[in-house]
Amino acid sequence: MCRTISFKVSMGMDSALRVLTTLRRKQFDVKEFSMSALDENISVFKVTLEDEKRNSIERAILQMQKLVDVYDVSEHV
Repeated sequence: MCRTISFKVSMGMDSALRVLTTLRRKQFDVKEFSMSALDENISVFKVTLEDEKRNSIERAILQMQKLVDVYDVSEHV
């Protein structure tokens, strides 16, 4: 089952690269991602993960909350 995490980032592509690198290093199965700019400094980022173990989405949210320029992390419904 695929589930999506939505969050805001403050440094555009630099943040996107940091998020994706962190997820891959922690061995999350990223299926899809998208980013759209809200203004010059803030972008909305959505990442879809394969959630085979039923708890990996919570682990992914915790990992994203640890990153400095990532905020408003939640599961996208």
